[in-house]
Amino acid sequence: MTDVGAGAGARSAVAVDLALPFGRRVTSRDLAGAPSLLVLVPGAFTPVCATELRDLDAALPRLRPARVLVVSCDTAATLEAWRVHEGAGVEVASDHWPHGALARSLDAFDDATGWARRHTVLLDGTGVEVWRDAAPGGRARDVGLAVAAVRALAAGSVTA
Repeated sequence: MTDVGAGAGARSAVAVDLALPFGRRVTSRDLAGAPSLLVLVPGAFTPVCATELRDLDAALPRLRPARVLVVSCDTAATLEAWRVHEGAGVEVASDHWPHGALARSLDAFDDATGWARRHTVLLDGTGVEVWRDAAPGGRARDVGLAVAAVRALAAGSVTA
């Protein structure tokens, strides 16, 4: 778990512009005013990503007040089909085009595979990154760490 606020100095807001299912979009403006948890996964319909999707879905009540977005470079339609297949209520968002733009801006894009790396990024209500977690390929992240980070931000102990 990394508190990126400690000693980080002035940080700029993360630019978010992602496709949601059914032709909708989510942008930085939509996320303003409340924390957001961006959970980047390599791909839909893969075993580790499916485990993480289900874990996040189960943890949604404990992740409030953060808006949780599971983000992949897959298309929004693919992500929605995956979400429905898994029976999850967590929100999915596509970083498909421009391909991996958000993942690249977060230094979480794997050029060799064209996939996002397993990074979790917590943004405060101004869109500034305040916490990050990562796991190597093939290993799921511990959703409890994200819950702790959201709680710390809500308590004011994690700041940019």
